[in-house]
Amino acid sequence: MPGQDDATQFKKGLLELAVLKLIAGKPLYGYEIITHLEQVGILVVQGTLYPLLARLRKDGYVSYSWEESSAGPPRKYYELTTEGSTYLDKMSQEWKKLQKSINQLFK
Repeated sequence: MPGQDDATQFKKGLLELAVLKLIAGKPLYGYEIITHLEQVGILVVQGTLYPLLARLRKDGYVSYSWEESSAGPPRKYYELTTEGSTYLDKMSQEWKKLQKSINQLFK
């Protein structure tokens, strides 16, 4: 389908911002992140999410902790670091500026 690869690349670029915004609210484990994203219409698979989380951790934007689960094995909960919160603020401002510009083009 023409344009499908372009749409996929566009969504991947915004996925980082969406994930950071989600875990800014409270620590979440991977499946919760996927579920929240699906609820707002962003479909993502584990093979995309976990490498992104690993990169965000390597960059110092997220950290994780293991927590026991009553429903199975321990879960890895991701949360923003102070540096991640600063980065999210910066990216949110950039998103708002870009969104405003694009909305003007589509009027």
